[in-house]
Amino acid sequence: MPVNGYSTYAAYLSNVNGFQRLQTSLATLTQQLNSGKKSSDLTTYGVETQRLVDLRAEIARRQGYMDAIKSASTDVKAYDRVFTSIEDINATMLQAFTAPNTDPPTKQQHTIAFSGDLGDTGDVYKLVVDGVLFSYVTNGTEGSYEEIAGNLAAQINNSTSGARATAQVVGERLVITGTEPGPLFNVSAMTTNILGGAENAIDSSLSRAGKVSSIVQQVETALIEMNALLNEQVNDRYLFGGINANERAPVVDLRRLPDPSSPDNTAASNTTFQLAGGTIRQVVRITTDQLGTGQTETLTVNGNPLVFNGPMSPQELAAAMAAAVGPLAGVSVQDIDAHGFTITADTAGTAFTAVVSGNDPTPSTIETVQANVPISADQVDIVALDGPVGLIGEVFSVTITDPPAHSAPVTISYRTTGDEPDLNTIVDKLVAKIATYQPPFAVTPTNLGDGRLELRASTAFTSHAAVQNTPVVETTQRTVVPVAQRDEIGFAGPFDAGDQYTITFTAPVGGPFTVTNAATDDEASIAAKFVSAINAAGIGVTASVRNGRLSIVSDTPGTAMTYTALLTTDAAPNTTAAPTASTVVQNIPAGPLPQIDTVQLSGPVGRKGDVYEVSVNGRTVRYTTTGAEADMDAIAISLTALINAQVPPFPASAVPGTPGSGQLVLTGGTIGVALETEVRVQQPPAVPDPTPTLYNVHQEATDSTLAWQRASIVIADKLSVKYTFSANEVAFQKLTLALRYAQSAVQDPDTYAEKMTIAKQLATESLAGVRALQSDNTVNDALFSATTLSHQTTINANVSDSDKIEAVDPNEVAAKLQAVELQLQASFGAYAQVSRLSLINFIA
Repeated sequence: MPVNGYSTYAAYLSNVNGFQRLQTSLATLTQQLNSGKKSSDLTTYGVETQRLVDLRAEIARRQGYMDAIKSASTDVKAYDRVFTSIEDINATMLQAFTAPNTDPPTKQQHTIAFSGDLGDTGDVYKLVVDGVLFSYVTNGTEGSYEEIAGNLAAQINNSTSGARATAQVVGERLVITGTEPGPLFNVSAMTTNILGGAENAIDSSLSRAGKVSSIVQQVETALIEMNALLNEQVNDRYLFGGINANERAPVVDLRRLPDPSSPDNTAASNTTFQLAGGTIRQVVRITTDQLGTGQTETLTVNGNPLVFNGPMSPQELAAAMAAAVGPLAGVSVQDIDAHGFTITADTAGTAFTAVVSGNDPTPSTIETVQANVPISADQVDIVALDGPVGLIGEVFSVTITDPPAHSAPVTISYRTTGDEPDLNTIVDKLVAKIATYQPPFAVTPTNLGDGRLELRASTAFTSHAAVQNTPVVETTQRTVVPVAQRDEIGFAGPFDAGDQYTITFTAPVGGPFTVTNAATDDEASIAAKFVSAINAAGIGVTASVRNGRLSIVSDTPGTAMTYTALLTTDAAPNTTAAPTASTVVQNIPAGPLPQIDTVQLSGPVGRKGDVYEVSVNGRTVRYTTTGAEADMDAIAISLTALINAQVPPFPASAVPGTPGSGQLVLTGGTIGVALETEVRVQQPPAVPDPTPTLYNVHQEATDSTLAWQRASIVIADKLSVKYTFSANEVAFQKLTLALRYAQSAVQDPDTYAEKMTIAKQLATESLAGVRALQSDNTVNDALFSATTLSHQTTINANVSDSDKIEAVDPNEVAAKLQAVELQLQASFGAYAQVSRLSLINFIA
């Protein structure tokens, strides 16, 4: 029977299609076995497709949160370690600040004692202090060892030879004190007496050992450790570096920051040449001392020698000198009081000379209140910088007002980096800023060297300089403090029983007071009887026995006493001398003018929280800056308002200085009452964002985010957490400031207690703050752990739900795969057999 070729070929084609289907099944089953899922094609799942898509999306989202948490957890663990270390430093230093109160630093002190008989000429008293020789040769007129001690003290205090000591006269002894804590120097003393003269001696004894604070090194170490911790790196990233955390260490060397209580440097500004029509006149103050018997002092003013012979009290010498200087041409005299007087040039720009000479061991001193300023075609101001270099964050500023271009004051500032090799470098920075300022100044700045900046212009201008915001107080008008008159009344005798003395006061009115001599009375006992009577009357005069004589003192300084002292009955047989009265201290009335103090405010403005304090005679007002003050005038105006609003009234009234001066002028409320004026500026213990902290490397306003910003992380839907911390955290600011105050305190025994009190308060507040930061970080760590657990639990549940939809039974798939492989193997065999037939054989 013949073969139907078509039907046979159709069967072949059917076999080929079956073969292809088996291959597809093989591929599908293999993929299922490998993946454990039915298919990667979502259309395979029909109505379960959307459910599967949702489950997969949620798994991916939560896995992303977990990855972010894992990355952030490295920082959180590092913060925990750093906070623990900072807390340890804080607690340790707080204990250290408390413990050494009983053992503060001390300055070395030596007491120099003199002994023997005075009166020789040519005796030599020698002191060697810190390797520097000081000596005094007697001239025979010394009335006491106090004068010799005073001469040596003046030499030591005025020395430029590097002796690290100051000297003070205490009675007839000389006390030498070190300028720094600790043992600094040796002191030796010796005398060389003239042949045949009295035997004199000078002895030195260590009256107080110098001692360095026991916590100096501890404070230094704490600053170093704090520096390292705030500059901690994790994976090449600064933990406290803000958003720019991988580029620059955020904190500078804390040991090189300025003293927080007062600047280490100074900046003084003085006009050295003034324009025609200027008003600056030369002023000097003469301070007088006791002029002893046989002593002579010559005050030479403009070549005119004025000679004064002792004995004279400081008050008598001041009055005599003032009376002699007053008539001289070209000068005038003011402010005559019990201790000196003032000489002022009559013409601005015209100098006078004043020199003191003589044999007084402690001569009158001359202090330049205002140097002469010559007239010139240009006004020239000199800004002189002084102090150490190498500090970081010390702000030097010059404020200039030069109308019409700058009718309001303009402050040019330079903040040190600590890399400046000398003060001239700082001057160069200021010169460059002044020269390029727009609109330009009329003044021309020049670096004169030695830390001096010259400002020159052909038109009038004002300038003042400062380091930080240091204010300066200058007494521009003195007041004469009243002095109480003191007289002594002597009763010379010879005394007879029945002698009567009578004292009658006409100002103040009192008496008559009569004393009758008893047979046993002497001068002192007669004086004592008057003391009882006068004091019991309460007339405004206080009586006492002084040097065996009757001493009477007015109870109202500035109000003179007038009286008569008479022998009203002279009993027989002796002729008794009448009482003699002498004025020991002259009455000096108050005034005639009130004291005026001018407060010069200087430095950069714009800071928020700076506290400006003005204290006068124990009363204090404070103004806290808002940061919106345009210049120092605004601060002066605010202080003026506060002072004048005080109830009860402030000891002085206030007015702001001329516009652009940055000054506050205080006028005493009572003529004859001296003003003790102190002004200081205290920076806040912590500043807020975006104000740069002193120790942060980022100081520009535009850099605030680099220093302050804390990074956030999204760890779950609608849950964002700030997990990084800034080096500017308030707790860190207070701790570093506490350490800096302690660093200052251990070098300053005079204010040690005050500064350590501040350091303890700051450290206490800081410790609470650091613990709060640690708590926040612990909460973040716990939140990360809890959130990770929640995510993992949800992911596991979603994976289970996904498996129910798309997972396969691997045993079932394996069996099917084996069956398909067998079918495919048989098909391959059939296909191979057919492929070997010829066409004729195939058709057959």
